[in-house]
Amino acid sequence: MATIAIIDDNPEQSGTILINLEIAISEFKSDLFAITSLPFKDPNEYFNFIDINEVCVLILDEKLNDQSIDENGPVNYKGSQLVSFLREKLKDFPIYSITAAAVADELKEKESEFEDVIPRGDFIEHTNKYFPRILRAANKYLEENLDELSEFNFLTTEISGGSKDPKLIQKLQALQVKLDLPNSGFNDRNTWLNEYEEQINSLEKLNEIIKSKLDSK
Repeated sequence: MATIAIIDDNPEQSGTILINLEIAISEFKSDLFAITSLPFKDPNEYFNFIDINEVCVLILDEKLNDQSIDENGPVNYKGSQLVSFLREKLKDFPIYSITAAAVADELKEKESEFEDVIPRGDFIEHTNKYFPRILRAANKYLEENLDELSEFNFLTTEISGGSKDPKLIQKLQALQVKLDLPNSGFNDRNTWLNEYEEQINSLEKLNEIIKSKLDSK
């Protein structure tokens, strides 16, 4: 299920945003789902978190390092630092900041890396003003990924069928990078097919999920 994920070290604050989002999702008759999560000590865990939970929009607090999330204390980064790390791989992924620290200098410097920076109080008071923007960003991301997954499936079918067209191989390699798929050579067709079989099956399942979301709009 396509999901909006709220990352905050304060469960009370993220819970309030979650409730408001759930009300808006219902009012706008959207099929999106919303969840919350504490920040991860290792930022690399976000990529797996996004994949497992089918996240299509990420909402970050700025002061992720205010409160302890376990016996080892708080994380050692802020939302404005995390977004730069995530953008190394998630170039076009919708990432928002909803925070009480919307005017913080560090956040202002990174504002262009977010889809939008929204004061928490304003979002809570005017959720129906902001939710359509988040919904549009989610749908755009899902539609673009549907196109890319469809192209990926076409290219893999062509190449696995024996095509040696260098343009197709180049396009597939470009999609591998963008979709963060494993990269390998194409000299041994059987080896190539075995390596990609599991990945293709998972992508087809994701393709079906995205199509169902778009058809229900």
